[in-house]
Amino acid sequence: MPQLNLSRFSNFLKSYDYRMWILFSGWMASAMGFAMVIPYMSIYFHDQMQIPMTQVGFLFGAGAIARAFSGLIGGHLSDKLGRVKIMGFAQFARGIIFIFMAGLAFRGGSFALWSLALILNWLFGGFYQPVANAMAADIVPKEKRVEAYSILRVGGNTGWAFGPVIGGFVASASYPLLFIIGGVLTFISSALILFFLSESVKRDSAEEKFYFKDLIKLKDDHLFLLYCSISILLFVVIGQLVLTISVFSVDYVGITKAQLGFLFALNGLIVVLFQIPVAKFTQTKNLMRVLFWGSIGYATGYFLVGFAHSFEWLFFCMLLISLSEITVLPASVSIAANLSKEKRHGLYMGGYGLAYALGWSIGPLVGGVLIDLLGKKPVLLWGLIAVLGVAAALAYTRLEKKLPKDVILASANQPEQEIIR
Repeated sequence: MPQLNLSRFSNFLKSYDYRMWILFSGWMASAMGFAMVIPYMSIYFHDQMQIPMTQVGFLFGAGAIARAFSGLIGGHLSDKLGRVKIMGFAQFARGIIFIFMAGLAFRGGSFALWSLALILNWLFGGFYQPVANAMAADIVPKEKRVEAYSILRVGGNTGWAFGPVIGGFVASASYPLLFIIGGVLTFISSALILFFLSESVKRDSAEEKFYFKDLIKLKDDHLFLLYCSISILLFVVIGQLVLTISVFSVDYVGITKAQLGFLFALNGLIVVLFQIPVAKFTQTKNLMRVLFWGSIGYATGYFLVGFAHSFEWLFFCMLLISLSEITVLPASVSIAANLSKEKRHGLYMGGYGLAYALGWSIGPLVGGVLIDLLGKKPVLLWGLIAVLGVAAALAYTRLEKKLPKDVILASANQPEQEIIR
């Protein structure tokens, strides 16, 4: 039996282009470095620097906006210049910024310098994820994309499973060391991409010039824009995961930083253990219905946070939120990939990444303002957030009627695309 399982695992690995596993490894290293740091930044600003949460929310929002537009530009650049260069050098730049942040933590840098460093980190981070998604669209047939994006999420969430736990203990002892370790992990991600990943797009010298006006071509694809606009509502809800949950759990419910790390570890482990089985189930379903039920799950999970009084209650809420996450996100990016045009996967994934990042930019701002205004009325605070999830679910049901069947049903017959070996 063990030998049979090993054979099945080997066949599973071989069923994908080797570049999927390089993307997986690079994403895991990058996510671990990021996940070690970012959940504790809001706590550092709020508790040690005495920065109001509204101001912290504005910073996280500005960083996410920078990431959103850099993702759009990076995705389009990768169509012109190739995926590998864009991802690899962006990760290298992020590693340098993490080391700079270690210096700020050691010397007690001003909030202005912290803000600049974080925004630059987010900006370069935006060059990675949409381009990785575009490469996956290049090398994976449409009918396997839900599972393929689930594989990448398992890599990222393996990082999220271990990063916050390590970060919780390291942050309690030394913030400078926290950023140094984050930088080293990001350098590892850069090296994996630059030295082991081969290109997935053919470049025509006549098409290599970059024009900003090309970015607005997405405005002509009305269905894609409508889909991204509706998804922003859901992404605002998803965007409460890092800043709002962290501060509310520690400062209002009263759990420790180490316990917060275990909550994020639960989130990562749920993805690692159940993402691919859930993807195998959902990739044969109507993906818009998957988004509907996942949005309802998110709304329910966040609403229940408003009743939290202990670590155990938050643990249950995070479990529900995590199950919604593994249902929603691979289906969401798969629909975006299915709507994208050939030879423009980078541009379309950048556009989708823009919507995703806008949601994440608005999310912390909304959460920060609500905590400052309604921190002592948690049911109202989290109830308002849950309303957005319900609104997204209802909007997805209306959009479903307008989308072609081959977009929402991954198993629909599709012509095979050329894959660059």
